[in-house]
Amino acid sequence: VHCTISEEDNDEDVEMEDVDDDDDTTSISNVPDPYDMVYSKLPTNTHKLKSVEDCKHCYAKKFERESMGFCCRKGKIKLANPNTPPELMRLWTSADSDSRHFRDNIRFFNGHFSFTSLYCHLDSDTTNISKHPIYTFRAHGQMYHNIRSFGKQDGLDRSHLELYFYDDDPSLEHRYRSCRKEQCQKDKEVITQLVNILHGNPYSEHLRSMGHVDDVDDYHITLNLDQRMDQRRYNTPTTSEVAAVWVEGSERRRQFENSVILQGKNRDIYGIKSYHGCYDALSYPLFFPRGELGWHTDIPKEGVPYETVMAHRFSILYAAFGGRLCVSVRDYYCYKLQMRPGIFNPILFGKRLFQQFAVDTYIKIENSRLDYIWGHQDKIRADLYQGLVDSLHAGEGRADSVGKRTVLATSFIGGPRDMRRRYMDAMALVRRYGKPDIFLTMTCNPNWDEIRQELYPGQTPQDRPDLVVRVFRAKLEELKNKLLKKDILGKVRAYGRYKLTCPEQYDRLISAELPNKKKYLELYKLVVKHMMHGPCGALNPECSCTKGRPSCKNHYPRPFNAATLQGKDSYPLYRRREDGCKAMVRKEWLDNRWVVPYNPHLLRYFNCHINVEACGSIKAVKYMFKYI
Repeated sequence: VHCTISEEDNDEDVEMEDVDDDDDTTSISNVPDPYDMVYSKLPTNTHKLKSVEDCKHCYAKKFERESMGFCCRKGKIKLANPNTPPELMRLWTSADSDSRHFRDNIRFFNGHFSFTSLYCHLDSDTTNISKHPIYTFRAHGQMYHNIRSFGKQDGLDRSHLELYFYDDDPSLEHRYRSCRKEQCQKDKEVITQLVNILHGNPYSEHLRSMGHVDDVDDYHITLNLDQRMDQRRYNTPTTSEVAAVWVEGSERRRQFENSVILQGKNRDIYGIKSYHGCYDALSYPLFFPRGELGWHTDIPKEGVPYETVMAHRFSILYAAFGGRLCVSVRDYYCYKLQMRPGIFNPILFGKRLFQQFAVDTYIKIENSRLDYIWGHQDKIRADLYQGLVDSLHAGEGRADSVGKRTVLATSFIGGPRDMRRRYMDAMALVRRYGKPDIFLTMTCNPNWDEIRQELYPGQTPQDRPDLVVRVFRAKLEELKNKLLKKDILGKVRAYGRYKLTCPEQYDRLISAELPNKKKYLELYKLVVKHMMHGPCGALNPECSCTKGRPSCKNHYPRPFNAATLQGKDSYPLYRRREDGCKAMVRKEWLDNRWVVPYNPHLLRYFNCHINVEACGSIKAVKYMFKYI
């Protein structure tokens, strides 16, 4: 089941028009049709999530079917609320022109004021609005936040951390050089405000002092990477706690337990790790303008004194209780991303920067899980997978390539053992109950009322990945309830004795035609909005399913069929009559050949793209658990 935002769901993309109702070509719809059984018992209303009470512990907004401990582990996680300067809050929330420019270009401004530089393998297609109508920050692999020494080098302009050296210069020419030509004046206006706002940041305050010294190249800066503070009090670090400076020739004594030393005589690069408390403060200064610490390993849970955690950091007690004494990285960010009435959360206003932060956070959580697996190989019995025999079975023929592997647990989602386990479970079901009958995909509709009503002023659904995925999950749970308990597509084989065996049974569940507009007006609108493929092929060679190919990779338009037939690999050829019914979709007239197969009841009930296919092939299982 795909949780994606599709441009096909955008109201602006689809014009719901068809041929004249009086046209003789549509008169066939007035004749009684035995196939109309598929349209019987349609829901009268679209599904709406029920309102549920806010969390009684942390007052976070909750949606239907979310667990009690989803936001704060039933009160065990408690962090202080962020303190956003009023000037910055105006930029986050106001409808003024400079505020809108700030939010629309938020990744540019955050990158400009970030103390670190970001490196990742970014999918440029999804961030190019000219190619992809919805901006999506999608990274492959690791994300790196690096910090560079400030030694001057010919041909390189000052950037990131070094720019703060000169922020006391009223002209701010060092920062204005990065303004974009087409938006130079607007960029300057916002940059000037942000320089003043970040004067209260301890990192900014410390680095600005470097602009008043002579011979900067003779200095060293030590940045503290391992700050530990009780975040339930949100005690913002001070200048002396984040950095230290000394001149060449002075005693090089380490003032912090874990630090990096930035030199004035080279351009060395140092990585800021995800478990460093300053990771967020250095990388996202617009979310953490006062230098507030992000997650680190020693944040105590509610009821655990901070002194207890610090006193037992290296003891058996600390090692034994680990996750129970302290807040995990997953719990920390789950708490941070909640909506709470009356509490301003700048992250939720971050638009494209929020997307980047969400991806960065997910990678950080994934890294923490991988680190745990790497350090607990004995518990997952990794020794059973080591050695020469395993290497030979894997096809390894070179002795110098045979070594110790890190084995991922079966609980690590997406790992090879996890995928193999799921695939074998699916094969066991096929062996016991036969081949699958239904292949169903559900795509999130960003225009669901539950999403729209929770957006802040000026926001669009793609600005709120947290909101979209939580509403989608609740809808997905309702779909499972419909399928498994209410038997909307018939009895589930693993629960009963129902099996699809012939085209007549397919027609009772699935339609691949435009419904009669006069009899099923609401359903007709939903089919046109959600279930029409394309236009592609000769009508639109630039469509993603056709680009670079002679025809549509999904084989649209499909051929007309007077009745449903059994096709290859047990996939049917659905009834698609050449009855003259057409609809205007994205500036082209499309007929039944372009309809994506659907179940009318589910489409009417959920108001989103739900592709329902009848299948009797084992290939569907292989697709789900092998190729994805």
